[in-house]
Amino acid sequence: MTDNVFVKACLLIAGGKTLVKDSSPEEASDEETPNGIDVAIRLIDLRMKELESLKQYRLESAKLVRDAEARSFSLPPADATDKLLRYEAHLDRQLYRAMDQLERLQRQRKGEKVPPPPLNINLERRN
Repeated sequence: MTDNVFVKACLLIAGGKTLVKDSSPEEASDEETPNGIDVAIRLIDLRMKELESLKQYRLESAKLVRDAEARSFSLPPADATDKLLRYEAHLDRQLYRAMDQLERLQRQRKGEKVPPPPLNINLERRN
C-alpha cells in the first residue's frame, strides 16, 4: 500500500466525493458504495498494521544487534586467539603422540609385533 493512494483518498474526502461513481441511486445502496472517509479509514488501518509490523521488525533487529555486540565483547582479542589456537594445536599433537605410544605399549604387552614409532618430520621454518 503506498501513501499515494492514501493522499488521493484524503483529497476525495476533502472534496466530499466518493471513490465509486454512482450510476443511479436505485442500483447501489450506501453500504455498497464506499465513500472517501471509509476508504481513508481502511487505508489508515492498513498503514497502521504495516507500521506496527515494521516497528516489531525494528525492535527485533535492534535486539539482535545488541546481542551480537555483547557476544563480540566476550571474545578474546585476535593475538590472544592466535596464541590459544597454537597452544591447542600443540596439545593435540601431544595427545596423538601419547595415544600412539599407549597403543604400541598395549600391543607389546599382548605379545604382538610392534612397528617402530612413526616418524613425523616437520620441514616448516619457524620464526
